[in-house]
This record gives sequence, structure tokens and C-alpha cells, in this order.
Amino acid sequence: MEPQVNARVVPLRSIQPHPHNPRFDLGDLADLTADIRDNGLIEPLVVVPGTFGKRSGTCGDCGTTVPRHTSGVIGEHIADGALCPGSAEAAADDWFVIAGHRRREAALRAGLELVPCVTRFDLRSEAEQVALMMRENYHRRDLTPLEEATGYDLLRELGWTATRIAQQVKRSKKTIDRRLALKGLSDRAQRKLRQGLITLQDAEALVGLDPEKADRALRSIGTPEFRQDVAREQAGTDDRNVIAHRLRSDFLDPFLNGSQRPPRQALPTVRREVVTTLANRLPRRTVSRWLDALGVSEPMAVHELDPDRALLALAVTIETDHAGLYDLLHPLGYEPSPVEIELLEGA
Repeated sequence: MEPQVNARVVPLRSIQPHPHNPRFDLGDLADLTADIRDNGLIEPLVVVPGTFGKRSGTCGDCGTTVPRHTSGVIGEHIADGALCPGSAEAAADDWFVIAGHRRREAALRAGLELVPCVTRFDLRSEAEQVALMMRENYHRRDLTPLEEATGYDLLRELGWTATRIAQQVKRSKKTIDRRLALKGLSDRAQRKLRQGLITLQDAEALVGLDPEKADRALRSIGTPEFRQDVAREQAGTDDRNVIAHRLRSDFLDPFLNGSQRPPRQALPTVRREVVTTLANRLPRRTVSRWLDALGVSEPMAVHELDPDRALLALAVTIETDHAGLYDLLHPLGYEPSPVEIELLEGA
């Protein structure tokens, strides 16, 4: 369904920040204000009716609540014995910004009275409005992880599941879940994340710890001991072997469960180390057959070979099923001959 939009010029005093804007901080507006002062507001604000369906609105000049016409403007009224200049205009509370909170504030500072707007009449629910703000800010890369978490948390309070949030804001569900988990951080940890004193990775390491444990771990933030202290609090022990195992698991799990990819430049080294480990750990008979397939005699020689070739040879060595062998060959572009096809079909 096409969005119901309308382009119009709106008095700036009639446009308010959206009450559920996920942004905490509009940032430095000096350059934007100067540009708007010199060139005007080039990109329109996107706004929604703030009092959609209500019969009255508040005048931006005198503050009086005045009946609203069906067109959306407020009726003529008297203020201080004369016709109020706010008569027959959109009520001051009649528009909320969906996209352009920074532009609105900069336009106010630049002294603009009228601004171009795209009005959206199809976003009737708060959840739809918040979702659009999240999408708009995400594409501009303006939101911090904690601001994202606040927006997603609000959508959840408004009845949306994480799956629906992911569909509407065009983010993966895994990302939504990770951001929502930040809301469980202690107040101190959230404050440090908001202030940029800890990284997102550090903050995610604290997820799941109760506030007391998280605050203890935060004492070493910024030092090599931080991850170790987090692992100690998670494991609930001072046993060095347990802590080391926890640290290794925390590092490896994102790669093993597919939520993180190794750096491209690291892949050859990773594969080479895997091959060396297998050559040193597999049963002797398997290693002997593997070396025969590669045409080498010593396990240490495997380390010098192309790791992809070595891994393919190992897969062929330990794969005893004919169909499985052809599955390995298929990605390489191998086409079975008719006699091979007959063998496979008869298996």
C-alpha cells in the first residue's frame, strides 16, 4: 500500500519533537544551523499529525485550546481583545517530527518561521511512527546502540514481537535481540556506554550479569584485565582454568554459531592451523591414508600445503559413502559420467 503523503509548508512553531524520538542527543548543530540560515531548509521534514482525530488543538500564539476544523486547522478566536494571529493555522501541537529532528532544531536556531514538510497521514499508531523513525535514523547511521535499544524496547512495549520489529525496521532479528539485551545492563554500564566510555563489545560482554557483578567488572574497564574480570564474574569462580575456558568460549562462540565471520585476511591462517591440528590429533591410520592422498610422507609436511587442498583430501579420505564423495566434488564443478550415475542410482 502506498503511503498517504502530502507536501506542504507548515509554521515551524506548529511542529514539535516526537515524544518517542529514540535519539538522546541531537549532537552539534552549528554547521547545520549556519547552512540553513544561508540556504534555507533544503530537505523537508517528515511529520505526522500529533493530535490525529481530536476535535481541538492548542494555539501556538496564545496557548488557548480551540476547536479544530475537519481540515486540521484551528478556528478563529480572540486573544487580548483582538483576533489571534494563530487563528486558521495548524495547532501548535498538530505536527510531530518523524524524520528531521536535527533539521527542525537547527531551523529554529536559524530563525525560520515556515518550513517545507512531507506529512504522513497513514502512520496512525505510535508503533508505526516509532518504526519509521528507527528506519530513517538507521539509514543515516545516527542512532547509537543504546538509542536503538530504547526504540526497540518501546516497540516491544507497544505490542510488537522482536520478529515483527526486525521486519519493519529492516534489521536482522539477531541484531534486535542483541540491542534489546542492552536494556538489561546496570544503570552504570548504560551510562558509560552512552558516554562512549565503554565499547559496544564491552557492554555486550556485561549482558546477563546482575548489577553488582557488572559494577565490579567495570572497575577494570580499559585494562587488559577487564575481559578476564567479566569471565570471572560470569563463571562465579577464581579458578584460572575455568576462567580461561570461559574466555576462549566467549571468543569462539560467535564464529562457531555463525553470528560473526573471521576476518578475510585471517582465513588462510585459520585453515592452515586447522589442518595442522588435525594432522597431529587424528588417529594414525586416518593420517596415513590422508598423507597418501596428498602424496606426502610426514604429518609436518601438511602444514606447508595449500590448506583447502589438504582439507579436501581429508574429507575424501574419511568419506566412505559414494554419494557423499560426489557431494564433495560437486562444488568443484565435477560432472559424474553415465556409469557413475548408474552406480549412484543403484546404491
